[in-house]
Amino acid sequence: MFVAGGAAGAVARTASAPLDRIKLLFQVQAVASSGASAGAYTGVWQSARKIYREEGFKAFWKGNSANIARIFPYSASQLMFNDYYKRWLASPAGDLTVTDRLLSGALAGMTATMLTYPLDMVHLRMALPGSRYSGIANALVTIARQEGPASFYRGLKPTIFSITPYVAINLAAYDLLKHHMDMDDRPQSVPGKCVLGGLAGLLASTTCYPLDTIRRRMQMAGRTYSGQANAFATIWKQEGFRGFYRGWLANTLKVVPGNSVRFVAYEFIKGMLGVSKARTDT
Repeated sequence: MFVAGGAAGAVARTASAPLDRIKLLFQVQAVASSGASAGAYTGVWQSARKIYREEGFKAFWKGNSANIARIFPYSASQLMFNDYYKRWLASPAGDLTVTDRLLSGALAGMTATMLTYPLDMVHLRMALPGSRYSGIANALVTIARQEGPASFYRGLKPTIFSITPYVAINLAAYDLLKHHMDMDDRPQSVPGKCVLGGLAGLLASTTCYPLDTIRRRMQMAGRTYSGQANAFATIWKQEGFRGFYRGWLANTLKVVPGNSVRFVAYEFIKGMLGVSKARTDT
């Protein structure tokens, strides 16, 4: 399950990397750090043209090596632990309530986040324009030397606070939609599963996007937010409601197909590897 979950996450994230980078630039440009001046990116297509013109085609995957190094163990841990937690919480007959599914997803999200958080921060730093890091190892060494080892966990609390409900809603929504559609004992087709994965991702990402914006801001070098409440108040005062949803369209365009690919790939790769599947498994 670990290999299947990791491979599924890597495929999905690489395919959506250009939109992920645009989304990150939207989220952090307002703090005018690391070369991303406030207002420089005004729309998805404008941002894509700007990146291509100023940095070249490969720039759309800038920081993706750090992202893949993070997403493989993150996706693997998240999907694997979600299946394990569901098996643990299920009734003797293998049934799960909505609460069980949400709790399994929340626990899986927290477990995966704590295991891979430093790589998530490195991915953000490497994705910014003007990034001075030559690679993952260089970024890790430089940040540790200049900011201290504790800096790798800057923003961990808001990250867990934002990731936990996102993963819980995403995984539970996919499970519930799939369970509902499979009630006639006819397993869903690949296109059908893609639609369900996209819907689950859209619901989860839209609900939790403001929390993701706050945690990205707190990961930035030199930011002076004293905590989540202060970050929320500052963004609200300076940018208003829209400030929390900067990059939402790019994120949605990334999440919907990416989530679809990840769930379908996970089930396919598990079958290909001959992994035994319990009734409660995704």
